[in-house]
Amino acid sequence: MIPAEAVEKSIFARRAVFAVLFLVTMAGSLWLAAVALTPGGLGFLDIAVLLLFAITLPWMVAGFSNAAIGFIITRFSADPVAAVLPAARLIGDDQPVTASTAILLCVRNELPLRIIRNLEPMLEGIHASGYGERFHLYLLSDTSDAGLAVREETLFSELIASWRDRIAISYRRRTVNVGFKAGNIREFCERWGSRHELGVTLDADSFMSADAIIRLVRIMQVDPRLGILQGLVVGLPSVSLFARIFQFGMRLGMRSYTIGSAWWQSDCGPYWGHNAVLRLEPFIKHCQLPLLSGGGEEDRHILSHDQIEAALMRSAGYHVRVVPQEDLGWEENPPTLLEFMRRDLRWCQGNMQYWRFLLLPNLRPVSRYQLVLAILMFIGSPAWIGLLMLATAALVLTDDPA
Repeated sequence: MIPAEAVEKSIFARRAVFAVLFLVTMAGSLWLAAVALTPGGLGFLDIAVLLLFAITLPWMVAGFSNAAIGFIITRFSADPVAAVLPAARLIGDDQPVTASTAILLCVRNELPLRIIRNLEPMLEGIHASGYGERFHLYLLSDTSDAGLAVREETLFSELIASWRDRIAISYRRRTVNVGFKAGNIREFCERWGSRHELGVTLDADSFMSADAIIRLVRIMQVDPRLGILQGLVVGLPSVSLFARIFQFGMRLGMRSYTIGSAWWQSDCGPYWGHNAVLRLEPFIKHCQLPLLSGGGEEDRHILSHDQIEAALMRSAGYHVRVVPQEDLGWEENPPTLLEFMRRDLRWCQGNMQYWRFLLLPNLRPVSRYQLVLAILMFIGSPAWIGLLMLATAALVLTDDPA
């Protein structure tokens, strides 16, 4: 067993390496941009372009730094997953599953047949593993469409009947979508959370195999300090050209990016809201989301709940880690650019709420960094537009375009 002090020093050294790489790349990029703008003198437009470029840089530089570190680990480590997640070394295929685990599937106005299609292979795998009695599937519905609600109740009742005496399944539909998805899970926690040690979170468009779920549960069992264990999520195969191009880019860089970020973030990793395992007792106790209020407006619920919950879990002393392994889970990607933009706008609206939490007491510095970067991801978009417009204006107004 490595002493705790040595572990802390190792984590500090890793974060120092990332910080140096991040800052040097930022400074070098800004210096090159300034050099490119210097001929003819730095005017007001040049300085404005430089400032906008500085706003767009952090997300790209962080991605480059993570991917570079991840590439080195992937290339030179015999076991990249264990290199960033030590608990992965402690489990084997013969380790029994002892933790009572709830599988939480959040549904809102989805096609029930599609959901059942994704659930059946998972349920069959869990039953075949011999650990069916350790799992309980909860179908947590916020469906507001009356027609879909009727079909949902009928088909889910049939699913429950077909799996009776093999795996426990419960279905519940809320009539009011209080707190959105986070409120859906919170209602489960208050009603059934005390019955289970762990909870696996799934979205209606996500899928996890039984082997993946059991692997994550085993890791949670061997390390009681883990509060959230996030699995890497890969796009489900699609017939859409846009989705295939998007997935190609994700598969090309996502694993090295995630390994690199997991290496230095260590016990302060991300939570993406699904395809993850929660330790329910600390989650219920410490991850209650506050309402947003102020400015004379009515209290509002947080839209992008996941990263706030990760920050709260870490501030409570529990670890949040990611398993950068590509066979742990899948999700459907938007089939068209329009659908992608709609999803991005929802995420933007949620991430822009994060500034209210930057000064929360007891948050770890890495958690604050993650919240700032989530905000900058979307502020960078208008900054890019402004950068293009001002750079074009500067080009038009100059006497010597070269």
